[in-house]
Amino acid sequence: MNRLQQSILIGSILGDGWIDTPSKGGSRWIIKYDDKYLPYLNWLYLKLRSFGLCEMKSKSGNYHQHYFSTKTSQEIVVWRKLFYPKGKKIIPNSIEKLLIDPISLAVWYMDDGTLDNRSKNHFNASIATYCFSYVECLLLAETLMKNFKIKARVHKCTMRGKTYYRLYIKSESMNSFINLISKHVQPCMAYKINRSYYQQLR
Repeated sequence: MNRLQQSILIGSILGDGWIDTPSKGGSRWIIKYDDKYLPYLNWLYLKLRSFGLCEMKSKSGNYHQHYFSTKTSQEIVVWRKLFYPKGKKIIPNSIEKLLIDPISLAVWYMDDGTLDNRSKNHFNASIATYCFSYVECLLLAETLMKNFKIKARVHKCTMRGKTYYRLYIKSESMNSFINLISKHVQPCMAYKINRSYYQQLR
C-alpha cells in the first residue's frame, strides 16, 4: 500500500470505513455507500485498486447500496490492531503522526462531515465523531490544530437520551479548512463545501 492509499485508508477508518476481525489470512478494509454516492465509491476504488480489491457489488435486498473491500491481507491487520486494539474502533495516541495528509481529512469529512450554511454569516463545518469519547475527540481537535492549523472545538450533543460528541470547525478556520480539502472533495459531495457560496466569501 503506497502513501496515498494509506492516507485515504486513515481518513476512511476515521469515517465510514471499517476493518473486519482478523482471520487466518488477515483482515479486510470495507466501505459501503448509498448509490447516490456511487461516484465517490468509484473514486475510492480507483485510488485503491492497485493495492488489491475485491469486486464492487450491490448490497442484496432493497438497500440501494454498493460496497467493496480490500482482499484479505496481513497489512490490513496492522491497521486493525492500531484502530481496534480491543475490538472497538478508537483513536490511537499516535493519531498526530497518522492524520497528516489533507486527503485523509477530505475523506473523513466526505464520510462524516456536515456543512451548516444557513446564512452568509453562518458558514461552519462539523464532523460527526459519535463513536469516539470526549477525550478522543479532544485528541482529534489537537491534531487538527497541530498538523493543519485548523481550530476545532468539541461539541456535546444528546440523541435519544445518549450523549455524543462532534467536532465543530471554528469560523476563523473555515477558509483554511475548505482550501485544504476542496481539491479532493468529489462532485457528488460538493454540497458539503458549497463551492459557489465559498467563492462569494473569498
